[in-house]
Amino acid sequence: MDYLSLLRDALVQPLTSQGVDGVQDVVALMDTYYLMKEDFENIMEISSRGGKPSPFSKLDPKVKAAFTRAYNKEAHLTPYSLQAIKASRHSTSPSLDSEYNEELNEDDSQSDEKDQDAIETDAMIKVVF
Repeated sequence: MDYLSLLRDALVQPLTSQGVDGVQDVVALMDTYYLMKEDFENIMEISSRGGKPSPFSKLDPKVKAAFTRAYNKEAHLTPYSLQAIKASRHSTSPSLDSEYNEELNEDDSQSDEKDQDAIETDAMIKVVF
């Protein structure tokens, strides 16, 4: 919580002083700290105390729109997985016998259990300062 106001100011200051030209600086800062748009919004909400509006809400709507467009246009890395990603196993031959299909389904269920165990043991925790 001690760093929240500093992080908020670092995110809003380029937009306030440079307008649309500061958008890429803010997106780059967010990428540096692996912040998502939801994190940005939460920082603005939490750091607004005493009924004061957030500094982001005071910005020109054109700057807000440019920020949203720029953020949504790019792919952003996160330090954790939002969902389990499983590669699908597609058959190249449509004439597989039923025994093979049953074995494949059993292998898939065992693989799902192993994937879930791996996700639980390898999960990273994201801490926002």
